[in-house]
Amino acid sequence: MRVAGWVALAAGLALGSFAHGADLSDPVWAQAPDRTDWAKAYPAHAAQAGISGDVKLHCTATAVGGLSGCAVISESPSAQGFGAAALSLTAGMQLQPTSADGRSISGRDIIVPVRFEPALLHPGPIVGNPDWLRQPSVNELVQYFPADARGATGKVLVQCVVTDRGAVEKCAVNKETPTGHGFGAAALAMTQLFQMRPMTLDGLPVGGGQVLIPIGFEGNNGVGGDNTPSMMSLRLLSNAPFTAVPTLAAMSSAFPRGAIGKAPSGHVVLRCGLRKDGTLSGCDPIADDPAGRGFDSAALALSKTFRVWILPEWGNISSLRVDIPFDFRDPGQQAPPLEIYDPIWLQSYNPQALAALFPQAAVKAGILDGRATVVCSVVHDGSLNDCSVTSETPAGLGFGSAALQIAAVMKMNPWTRQGAPVEGGRIRLPIHLVLPPAAAPAAGPANAPTPPKP
Repeated sequence: MRVAGWVALAAGLALGSFAHGADLSDPVWAQAPDRTDWAKAYPAHAAQAGISGDVKLHCTATAVGGLSGCAVISESPSAQGFGAAALSLTAGMQLQPTSADGRSISGRDIIVPVRFEPALLHPGPIVGNPDWLRQPSVNELVQYFPADARGATGKVLVQCVVTDRGAVEKCAVNKETPTGHGFGAAALAMTQLFQMRPMTLDGLPVGGGQVLIPIGFEGNNGVGGDNTPSMMSLRLLSNAPFTAVPTLAAMSSAFPRGAIGKAPSGHVVLRCGLRKDGTLSGCDPIADDPAGRGFDSAALALSKTFRVWILPEWGNISSLRVDIPFDFRDPGQQAPPLEIYDPIWLQSYNPQALAALFPQAAVKAGILDGRATVVCSVVHDGSLNDCSVTSETPAGLGFGSAALQIAAVMKMNPWTRQGAPVEGGRIRLPIHLVLPPAAAPAAGPANAPTPPKP
């Protein structure tokens, strides 16, 4: 099995190792502002006129990977506000605290190119020529070969959104050939193993763009064999519904001491079996990056904390395996705010109860549907609190209040697709309320658990 050559569909985003500076010539970026941040910083008059801009900044790297003392050394065209706009973006730029050669970056100078193009003002296009920091090895890929595709060959094109850290999320199968063998599901499961550089050679952002990942499955290429775990009759569960996961404090404490200040992050994927009580058994690391730093041992220690919500429809769980990603972050570095965009809802509202929640003021006004958006904090168990209404349409008829009641019963999977607890995260939740025809009053927003299936 192999990963096919990377597709480059859209022009304008040639990725690479972002900056070539005076002292720090090969920086390793950990995070960058996304396209939304770039668009907000874009000078308004230049955006309206469709004017592009190029800026070079001179900055000094701090011990934890931040940028300080930044100054504009070139700006083209001048007097358009691009220099100030570029400076405003530096707060969201984060380097790894050690360079590619393993030395501390503290006090070292760097030239940071920042580029503005009108395309940044529109939804993210396909990122061409992605520069991958991490992608599955052959040994990792074989772990995902579909059990029902023994000896078959398949091709899948997965389309994902890139985060400001270069990870991928919101993935979907774009093309799958042949269908019915599980190749698409296998490709989606392995997307947690990909990460690209969050900065680009020409100063454009990666976060917020989309990437196409072609993956080729070859059943007879000599990798593995009929006795490898991936070729047995195993059922693979990604994004398992959890009732218990490690806390943020536990994740921080588990970060290997020998990696503090040397590896700003680590990524591990464990493949585990299940016991009837929902605990994990027989966990083995199938991905460990960077290897040899102790992240695999940290993940194995934390695996004892997890509990899976066992569903009756799964039947015999002896052949079921669970893949759990872990995204470790150096506790000595300030973590960026966690924004949750693609939760897996384990508990939602009962649609049949919406009639009781539908605002009576709207009914009296003859309005049969409305919308409201709430922003909430996420608790460790996946429930929402501290919710507030940010918009409602039409206003003043009670749709915001109804949305808050709905949010109060919702509960998401407490472990993210990227491998971290949802604890402390924020989520923007749009809610559309429609009065059902001939709706009868209901008791209230009854809980409706809807966990994912393997």
